Amino acid sequence: MVRGWITYDNRLVSMENMSHQHMSNIYYFINKIVPQLYPDSVRQDINAWLQKRFGGIILPYHPVPNFIQEQAYLYQKGYLQENNEIVINGELIGSYE
Repeated sequence: MVRGWITYDNRLVSMENMSHQHMSNIYYFINKIVPQLYPDSVRQDINAWLQKRFGGIILPYHPVPNFIQEQAYLYQKGYLQENNEIVINGELIGSYE
């Protein structure tokens, strides 16, 4: 099972101490943004952690603005709207704050 996550800025964050928002963002990143980069086992582990720590509740996606590569990718794919909302296949999943 995944015990920690390496962030875009190369920090290791343990799953036990990770914020609800951070874990929810990972959920969206690996399931909606770039699912082709992650195996099902990682998706299952993140789902298990969300269930264990937060009762399975997934917060809306609020990416970190400093992760410029993610923002550029969202824009390139047409997911990032002019109003900073993130919409994939007609589904509003979150926004930049």
